[in-house]
Amino acid sequence: MRNIEKYRNAFINGLDIEEDAVCENLVLGATPEWDSIGHMALISEIEDVFDVSLDSEWMTEFNSYQSGIELLKRLGVDFINE
Repeated sequence: MRNIEKYRNAFINGLDIEEDAVCENLVLGATPEWDSIGHMALISEIEDVFDVSLDSEWMTEFNSYQSGIELLKRLGVDFINE
């Protein structure tokens, strides 16, 4: 499974939302599922899936679908050459 697919699945599992609800424009607070509790569940899911650790500063920076990809890239997750 490609990393982008793992990332999408992390949103589906972490936020407990349908696949078609995951889009590149998804932002924290835009859906009832991505509230503060959902945010922590999503971070936990992403940490498990990609075997990374997000510190509190990065948790704050992670406020959208796109910002999560950028954070994971900084942690060495490759979304292009996989």
